[in-house]
Amino acid sequence: MGRVSDTSIRQAQSTGTLRITCEPQATYSYILDGKHRLRDRELTLMEGPHRLVFWAPERRVLDTTFTIAPNALTEARIQLRYSEEFIAFNKKLRRYERDDRWLRYGTPVLVLGSAAWFGVSVYQGIDARRDLDRLRDDYAESTSPSGITALKGNDVPDANKRLRQARVMAGVSGGLLVGSGALWWYMKKIRAKRPAPVFDDKEKARFDGLVWMPDASGQGIWMAALTIPLR
Repeated sequence: MGRVSDTSIRQAQSTGTLRITCEPQATYSYILDGKHRLRDRELTLMEGPHRLVFWAPERRVLDTTFTIAPNALTEARIQLRYSEEFIAFNKKLRRYERDDRWLRYGTPVLVLGSAAWFGVSVYQGIDARRDLDRLRDDYAESTSPSGITALKGNDVPDANKRLRQARVMAGVSGGLLVGSGALWWYMKKIRAKRPAPVFDDKEKARFDGLVWMPDASGQGIWMAALTIPLR
């Protein structure tokens, strides 16, 4: 019996079309049959199985096989899921941003609140002092026994009480103002030294390492890749 050559077999094979719809659309790429890294949405391929490995930034690698039918269109609908590393990074980033908002805005608000309270306390103390001085002048100049009794029994003691309260509040708010100012300065130092989380896309390194690079002799090597974040 005659032997059919490999060339005749290849010529007898038909081709089909593979149409790819992948999410995310803008950033995905794929490796075809371990050799070609592409982004084409439509391919003409020999009939039979073809291995495609899909990846996009922040997504998992998806390794799948499509069987191409001769003279037919095969639809490939791909949804790439977020990688575990990106999900963990996103949680760290949200926590970092939440803490950073407190460091950036929380302590200044505390300082401003303390300053406002201190200012109100000082104003109340000054106002109470003026009232007390006025009442003492009235007491010294009054010739009415009932007026003098009212001043001694109610007005002057009330003014003294308000003055003492204002002094206490001024002392407390002043201490809080100093403390919050020191805390603000300390938080600014912490924030300046606090590193932001960095995303290490291990799926990209895995994807890059799948490309087969043939050499001049027809042999080849697997090109492995390693992603190192530089800051």
